[in-house]
Parts: sequence; C-alpha cells; structure tokens
Amino acid sequence: MAFQPKEDPAWIALLRQHMDEMFHDIFTLREQCGGCEFSPLMDIYESSGCYVIEMDLPGFSEGDFMVTATGSALRIEGVKRPDKAEAAMSYICLERNFGRFSRIIEIPPAFDPGRMQRRFALGVLVLTVPPR
Repeated sequence: MAFQPKEDPAWIALLRQHMDEMFHDIFTLREQCGGCEFSPLMDIYESSGCYVIEMDLPGFSEGDFMVTATGSALRIEGVKRPDKAEAAMSYICLERNFGRFSRIIEIPPAFDPGRMQRRFALGVLVLTVPPR
C-alpha cells in the first residue's frame, strides 16, 4: 500500500518528490538519446512553374546532410551534433535540437526530381525541382 500523508505539508513534499523524479527521468532520457530524431521546419510551394522546398538547417554545414532522389521522392537526412561536449556542463535551458533527422517529400508527377537544383546558404537549404 502506498504512503498517504494526512497533513497538507506532507502532500506537498510527496508531490515535489514525484515531480523531481519525473523531471530527472525526462532529462536523463534526453541525454541518453544520442540518436533521437527531430524534424527541421520546411516550406513547400510552387514558383515559376517549379516545385520548391525550403528547409531551415541552422548550425549545419554542407557535409552534415544529404539529399537523395529515389523515384518521385526526395529524402533529406543528416545529423547535428552539439558544439560542446564538456562533462562539467549542466544546462539551465536547452531548446536547440541535436541528433538525427530524416524527411521524405513526395514530388508530384509533373515535376522531375532527377533535374533538381540545390542551394544552401545562411542555414537554409533550397531545393528547386523543375517540371518534366
């Protein structure tokens, strides 16, 4: 049978203990999850008869990701590693994403992924797919 406090301060202490355990588990899981995936933000639109994909990849360099065309699909995948890996670091706030990502975009039949043009500047990848 679980411990059930009879006084309000004891309930608060028990709640705090459970909350501490929950947050500890969450942050421990995040630290252990080096292969966790995230999903970079992207926009897809048509412009001048072309199919255009813009993906935000801040902090990436050209060698950190790949773009492959298979049939009518484009696959964009890569890895973002943390800048610093000091054992003494204890984050107060960690909002940036790290780890692996993979996005697959189905290209409509009117466009030719084999003739895709690629541009990467200022952390934004732009893929332009011309019509067939």
